[in-house]
Amino acid sequence: MTLRQREATSGQVSEEGEADVPCQAPECKTPECKAKHDEHNARCRSFLASPVWKCTTLVVVGFTPVFGVVLAMPHLLNTLGVAPWTLAWLLHYSFGAWISTQFLYNFIATQWTDPGGCKNLKPDKEVTGQFQLGGDRDQLALFYAPNWCTKCSCWKPPRSHHCSTCNRCILRMDHHCPFTGNCIGARNHGHFILFYIFAFIGLLYSLVLCVGAAYTTDHLSRWTDHIEPKWKEHKASLNKHFNFGLAGVAFSIFVQVLRDKGIEIVVQLVSTVSALVAVLGTGIPACHLACGNVTTMERLFPMKEYVQLQDQVYCPLGPGFYRQSTTENLAVIMGKRWWLRLLLPIPGELDSAILSPAPSKEGQEALQDRMRQVEEQGVKQEVRTCQDLGFDPGPAQPKV
Repeated sequence: MTLRQREATSGQVSEEGEADVPCQAPECKTPECKAKHDEHNARCRSFLASPVWKCTTLVVVGFTPVFGVVLAMPHLLNTLGVAPWTLAWLLHYSFGAWISTQFLYNFIATQWTDPGGCKNLKPDKEVTGQFQLGGDRDQLALFYAPNWCTKCSCWKPPRSHHCSTCNRCILRMDHHCPFTGNCIGARNHGHFILFYIFAFIGLLYSLVLCVGAAYTTDHLSRWTDHIEPKWKEHKASLNKHFNFGLAGVAFSIFVQVLRDKGIEIVVQLVSTVSALVAVLGTGIPACHLACGNVTTMERLFPMKEYVQLQDQVYCPLGPGFYRQSTTENLAVIMGKRWWLRLLLPIPGELDSAILSPAPSKEGQEALQDRMRQVEEQGVKQEVRTCQDLGFDPGPAQPKV
C-alpha cells in the first residue's frame, strides 16, 4: 500500500476532536482518578448538548437583534430624523425584522437540526463497504477505501467522521460546535453558514445606525465637556487615591453620556461592537472554508481519506480535492436552492451526491497522474495494515 504512516505522539489531537494529552500529575495515574476525569468530561459534554445550554446561547445571541428591533430602533430612527410611519421608517423596520428573523431562524435550525447520521446508509459495494468516487458523473470508476467505525458498527461515507461528543458518526462532518450544542454536518451546515452571513449583515446595519445617531446628535463626541466638572466632583477621591478616583471620573462620564444619548442606543452600540468582533473572528474562517468546499475536519486532518487505485493500493486526498466554483460549493452545503435561502427562512435540500462527492478538475487530474505513476513505477512505500494509514477496512474483508 502507498502513502505515509502516522506516528502517535504525545499531545496529538484525535479525529474525534479530543486532545490526547497525558496528565503529568502522579495522582491522576490511578484508575479512580481516571474514572473521575471521564465522569467529569461526560457531564460537561452532556450539559453542552442539553436544551438548557442551547436556550442559554440563544438568549445571548438573540439579545442584540431583539433589543435592537424592539427597543433601540425607535430611538435610533427618531435621532436620525426619520418620522414614524413614513416610507423610510417602514423600510428600516422591515429590513431589521427580516434580517433578525433570518438570523434567529438559522441559528435555531443549526442548534436543533439533526446533522445527519451514517447508521443506515448503504455503500455502493455493500460487501466491502466502499462508496464510489463521484457516482455516475465520474469516469474514473474508482472507490473510496472502506472505512469502518467500530464504535457505531457502520461504514463511514466519504467526508464523514465519528464525533466523540455526539457519540456517533456524522455525515459530512465539519466540526462539533460547543456554542450551538450540536455537530455541524450535512443537514445543518447550510444553516450554520447562513446565520453567520445574516449576523454580519445585521450587525453592520446596526453599527451604521448607531454611529449615524451618535454623529447626528454629537453627544458621544462631546464627552470631553464632562471632564472638568467630573474632575472637580471627584477631586477628594483623586487626592486620596489617584487610580481609584480616575476610575470614578471615567465611570461618571460614561453614565452622563448614557443620560445624554439614551441608554437604548448606547447598549445597542456596545452589544453590536462586541457581537461583531465575535462574528468576524469565527465566521470569516468558517465561510472561507465553505466557499472552498473544505470542512474543518479536512483542514485539521489532511490526508485522512483515501481512494483505492488498485487492490491494496491507496491514494490520499488533500483538503482541496472537492473544490469547485464558489456557487457549486455553496450548492453542496446549502442545496440547489441556496439563493432562495438568502431571501426566505426555509430549510435546504440535501444533495443526493453527498454519498459520492465529485472531485474537482484538478483533483481528478491528480488521481489520473497517480494511477499512471503506479502502473509505470509500481508502489514505492508500503505499510503493514490499513490501520497504519488511519482507516479500518472493517469486518467484511480480511486485514491487509
